[in-house]
Amino acid sequence: MVSRLRGEAPELADALPPPERFRWDTSWLKFSGANLGQASVAEGQWFVEGKGNREQRGYFFALLQDTAEILWTNGAGVKLGLQPWAEFQRARASGDLRPLPRLTPFGQVLNETVTVLAGVSEKQRRLRENAAQEARNQADALRRKREQEDLKREREEAAREAELRRERQRLEEQRQDDDRAERERLAREQRLLARKQVHGLKLGGWIVVSPSMPEEEPIRLKLAVRINASRKLVFVDRLGLNRREFLEDNLVEDIVVGWIRVLGSSAEFDDTLSRVVGRIRVDRN
Repeated sequence: MVSRLRGEAPELADALPPPERFRWDTSWLKFSGANLGQASVAEGQWFVEGKGNREQRGYFFALLQDTAEILWTNGAGVKLGLQPWAEFQRARASGDLRPLPRLTPFGQVLNETVTVLAGVSEKQRRLRENAAQEARNQADALRRKREQEDLKREREEAAREAELRRERQRLEEQRQDDDRAERERLAREQRLLARKQVHGLKLGGWIVVSPSMPEEEPIRLKLAVRINASRKLVFVDRLGLNRREFLEDNLVEDIVVGWIRVLGSSAEFDDTLSRVVGRIRVDRN
């Protein structure tokens, strides 16, 4: 094409080979229809091809009349392939393809089996009914006796359970009263101890306030002013800035719940602070 576009004359070659080397199968040009009568007889049957390990079974599913081909499937209904009708006829004639004997209908087998089993079942039913009637009579007598014994035992157990419930309830009420009294006693002792700490807190005394957020640090405050008239305590930080004001009762409650902790008197804390600062200076020198 490029040569022709350029105006050149390309070399030509034969599209087909020489007649003596050209081969084709003329059987594909001939079409012979299938015998519908024979096909209807074979359709729906199983055939086996080969022998021994090479034996393969196929189900004659349908005849495709337009192409005269047989559609083969397996037991699951999966297509195995197509086979021309003429090839099917040749394989049948040569014995390579053999039909399997028709199976006995399932309904017939089922009917015969059910008939035999029905006779056996009827005989066994009569025997079971007689044995069951005798067993029911014995069971009724035993059941009535057992019911009387169970009723007596249930009444005795109900009486014991009622007595146990009353005893458990009494013990539980006593335990709750004891727990309540113990909690009240501990609360009074904690409140008395906290009030004693608040009353013993002098000017210059230190407390530690727990942070409201986990990532914050505790705050250390010193008592700067104590107003007896209003029972108010004013605390400052180390720089002397007013940080918190508490009423005595509120400070006692905060100490009881653990939000505030009293470090001690001012003299003890100041002495400890002085000793720590002294050690740091000595270490630096």
